Amino acid sequence: MQNLYSLLETGGVGLFESPTGTGKTLSLICSTLQWLEDKNKAESQEKQSASASQGQEADTELPDWMRDHTAQQQHEQQEQHEAKRAQRLQKAKLKLSKSRGVFGTLQSSFRAPIKGAKGLSKSGARPPGSHEDQEGITKEDSEFLLDEWDSEGEDCCSKRKASNYDSPVRPKPCDDSSDEDKTDDEDEQDVPKRRQVYFCSRTHSQLSQFVSELHRTPFAASFSVAAVASRKALCINDKVQRLGNATRINEKCLDLQSGKGRKKVVVEKQGSTCASSKSQSGCPFRKANMTSQRQLTETLLAMPMDVEDLARLGRRKEVCPYYAARAALPEADLVLLPYPALLLQETRESLGVRLEGNIVVVDEAHNLVDAVNNVHSALVSAQQLATAQSALDNYFQRFRSVLAPGNSKHIQTLICLASTLQRSWDKPAASAGPRVHTVNDFLFSMELDNMNFFRLIRYVKESKVLVKIAGYADALNAKAIDQVTLNGTSSDTQVDGGSGMSSLHALVGLASALNNADADGRIIADATAKTLKFVLLNAGAHFVKVLASAHAVVLASGTLAPVASLKQQLFPGLPVAHMHEFTCGHVVSKERLLAVALGRGPTGATLDLRHEHRAQPSSMDEVGRLLTNICQAIPQGVVAFFPSFAYADAVYAHWQSSGALAAMNSRKHVFREPRSSVDVENTLRHYGEAANGAAGTPGADRQGGKCPTGALLLCVVGGKMSEGINFADGMGRCVVMVGMPFPNPTDPELCERMRFMDTCAAQSLAACTPKGDGMPHASASSPGREYFEDLCMKAVNQCIGRVIRHRGDWAAVVLADVRWTAGGAKTPLHKLPGWIQESLVVASGFGDAYSRLSRFVRSM
Repeated sequence: MQNLYSLLETGGVGLFESPTGTGKTLSLICSTLQWLEDKNKAESQEKQSASASQGQEADTELPDWMRDHTAQQQHEQQEQHEAKRAQRLQKAKLKLSKSRGVFGTLQSSFRAPIKGAKGLSKSGARPPGSHEDQEGITKEDSEFLLDEWDSEGEDCCSKRKASNYDSPVRPKPCDDSSDEDKTDDEDEQDVPKRRQVYFCSRTHSQLSQFVSELHRTPFAASFSVAAVASRKALCINDKVQRLGNATRINEKCLDLQSGKGRKKVVVEKQGSTCASSKSQSGCPFRKANMTSQRQLTETLLAMPMDVEDLARLGRRKEVCPYYAARAALPEADLVLLPYPALLLQETRESLGVRLEGNIVVVDEAHNLVDAVNNVHSALVSAQQLATAQSALDNYFQRFRSVLAPGNSKHIQTLICLASTLQRSWDKPAASAGPRVHTVNDFLFSMELDNMNFFRLIRYVKESKVLVKIAGYADALNAKAIDQVTLNGTSSDTQVDGGSGMSSLHALVGLASALNNADADGRIIADATAKTLKFVLLNAGAHFVKVLASAHAVVLASGTLAPVASLKQQLFPGLPVAHMHEFTCGHVVSKERLLAVALGRGPTGATLDLRHEHRAQPSSMDEVGRLLTNICQAIPQGVVAFFPSFAYADAVYAHWQSSGALAAMNSRKHVFREPRSSVDVENTLRHYGEAANGAAGTPGADRQGGKCPTGALLLCVVGGKMSEGINFADGMGRCVVMVGMPFPNPTDPELCERMRFMDTCAAQSLAACTPKGDGMPHASASSPGREYFEDLCMKAVNQCIGRVIRHRGDWAAVVLADVRWTAGGAKTPLHKLPGWIQESLVVASGFGDAYSRLSRFVRSM
């Protein structure tokens, strides 16, 4: 906390590593919010003193009482809004305490059922006489017509502004807002800018854990919090939520806020009916009662709550929680947001996320490079291109006679793009495998260099053309299904059940990615898989915008090491003076952990688990004997991680036929990590019950030669259980790394990334073919080689971090592979976390390792 407080004082970038169980989140909250509190107090005092000085200097001829009054008046005007805000929040807090009691009671009340939503007006419906009878366009089809698009005035944005951070389409941001957003902006104009802390994590569940930790501190009562989320996460309109697709939900919501989502209020007067000039919002939960909307915002600011709590409260109050959170954001001291809301510039601008001079804290930062690359990459398949072109063709042929010239031109451009991209795999390849292109080379080879992608993407963003086209495609599919049903016949034709929208977005997502600089990415055309993928290589080019704006950026993780490649990719060229690194030890003493590097199995055979040797029957037999003996020495739960699902499946099948699996089951119940995420929780529950059933007096189960009971869980590196799972206490008394999880050295994306890193470091990469140790050729000091090794060690460190979860925990770690014991520069043991290195031993053989494990268990 002292190191973090110091960084916030000076500004810059901080890399903070604190093992799981050491109170990392609580330390981040306390140090950051204490600094914010101190800073706000100091600035308030400075402003008061400055106002007094300015008032005295303004007119020395004025009487003292008048000068003092002027200075005081200026200060009071600056703090007037803060006082009103404090009163509103205090009132909201008192109301909460009277009606709900403690926060736990409040949370349970959020789950109260909601009354059925009222019917919604049809979005996009044309008024009678507009297009319904023109050029044969029926009333049924008129809802898919586009607004007129003036091709001559394309420099002017339409009046739409959406928060589409979970959409793959990343167009240039629009400066104007919808009428509803403008109303919000007018309400927020009087809100003074305040210093804020933006806390960012990968998932909403991790942000929920942050809120739980915040409630353990006094800061929960003194700081206001706003949780940012998408409409998909917060929308309480069931008819909108049923659309499923995030982009459709966004567009439907905006339709309901615009004129197309409004309906005239019908008023009955003395038996006659007349239409009132007033209009009503198309969504019953949005601005139907502005007092309720503001009350929900104040409740949100008065009591820190996560996204799930906010959604439940919105349902209970029948008020839109999405817009309540949007309104709360400028007034919040602490803003919680997922990765995309921070990493995409247009999303930051749309939501009103203001980084200038503020603090950014990124938790689980070991995922940050991948997150930057993922949100700025794009993938489209041949099937998606064909589906998108079919939808575009059908729409254009149906409505071409009534489309405005601007709409017609851009839709034809999209058709041309989809058609051209489908020829990407037609050219004969010079060599087998995927072809890699620079952006410019790809555009020239496909004759797309004259296409204005910036204008095309802006049009897609502002015209909601994809929603109309996908809606029409769905309508055609529904008609086809109805026709088949009426005829009583079956059809082998696969009807597009909603994939049109995802296909259109995949097409436009690739077009958006082609706006990147030529040197910053590559296009990979895979003729076998029939896919086109844009791969971002220069994550720093996008993350530098965050660094340039924020006062301080804090990257925190339980296991941040190794950090060499992370720094090179995110902070290239950042002066050392602006970088601060801090790594703390664990809360447990080094005696409560034993880490063993082991290069030989129980028979003395070498554990050579490189890719080309590990599938040999003798190698798989030795791994089976190793795990069987470890299950004998370790009580309760043992977790083993394999490099891949394919290898884990092959080993398991071999053990079934050889009898090794039966030997393991005689010592511990054997479980396997499921491939489906829906089965993970059930597997973990059964594993935990079996593992914890072995608790008892040490050595008691061995009386009479009986073997100990417990459980063995076979997992996969990079799978569902390698990150975010808590194997505390009996669920993880030992974790075994079977082999070293190096990525595929022939993967074209990996090779391009390594080449890019070496090029940026003014070094050359001779070739990207495997050599004896399964790694690509590169010099020992090559950044590309370091990155390749760091990917392996990052995965290893995450798996090891599943155990030792609190102060009273204990566990053993076994690194099973001869490469761990080779010694010299080839052994990446120095890239293990420092707290593990303190307890690390390199065993001379299996006997040495087994005796150390046995003594360790007895001591615990």
